Amino acid sequence: MIQSDFTAELHCKYGQIGVVETPVYVHPLFSLDQDGWLCTEDQRGDTVSFKPLTFTFRFIKNTGDRVHYNIYGAQTWEYFGASMKKNRNGWLGLYATHILGRALGAFDALGDLVDNQDQWKIETLDTWDGDLQSVESVPFYLRDQNGYRVALSKSTYIREYIKKHYWFLNAGTKEGEILTFHLKNVKAG
Repeated sequence: MIQSDFTAELHCKYGQIGVVETPVYVHPLFSLDQDGWLCTEDQRGDTVSFKPLTFTFRFIKNTGDRVHYNIYGAQTWEYFGASMKKNRNGWLGLYATHILGRALGAFDALGDLVDNQDQWKIETLDTWDGDLQSVESVPFYLRDQNGYRVALSKSTYIREYIKKHYWFLNAGTKEGEILTFHLKNVKAG
């Protein structure tokens, strides 16, 4: 995999990876408790609450079969520079977003809410010839610092006595479908 910094979209068999970004006028409660969580285009793309993203991958090191990165949002004011992290339950999201998140992030107030695990590993499933033009055809697993592979997992919300199921990305012990990823629209540096 690429051993330098780059930007790219993340894709899986369920489409592009993005975040939940629910406009307040659509549902005030969901805009507070779901925004910033990572999801797939197929699960949320037909709603106004899906925002596809490009990510910045900052190269850290190569450990042989895995390449380590810090991953950040690369576009839109709300998510530019926000760190991809997971909470204690393994749910993936972009942290230090919007005005409040950036202020809290500056004071490291999220330390109690978020595991300090912002390193991600790419484990390629095929060999890559090193040519940037062919990197989009290389499938890979995305793993957290503990080696958990990123999966699509179900979360249940109960609001006003109505139970709804939503699917988000998770890296942990929750049951879910392990995802195979690939990159699109890769730009070096």
